[in-house]
Amino acid sequence: MLLVVDDQPAIRHLLLEALASDGYEVELAANGREAVSKVQQRWPELILLDLKMPGMSGLETLRELNKVAPGLPVILITAYGELSDPGEAERMGVRCLILKPFDLDEVRVVVRRVLDKVAAENLVKKESGL
Repeated sequence: MLLVVDDQPAIRHLLLEALASDGYEVELAANGREAVSKVQQRWPELILLDLKMPGMSGLETLRELNKVAPGLPVILITAYGELSDPGEAERMGVRCLILKPFDLDEVRVVVRRVLDKVAAENLVKKESGL
């Protein structure tokens, strides 16, 4: 399951349609608190997380998510090209940054690439007994 977290309904539904048409099961969350609640119920394979949201920002959401599900892979989506602390974001599971406005084909490729990389990492861990 993929979790799309964005305060803009149009963006959520655009990503839902694009990713569902590629065969992914997709859940939606309109804000950080809803995202944390959903992750507590069921860990997604990947989270697509908007950086700028009212209330709990994307980075605040990421910090909370790491308390309940450390290391979950995350793709940050933002209209702003820069993170204040890229190192912190990477330590919290951020695998990639997608800039708005985005191309849906690019999002599909990035999602597939991140999921493939996570699957390969999990296989290595399993084979090495970690």
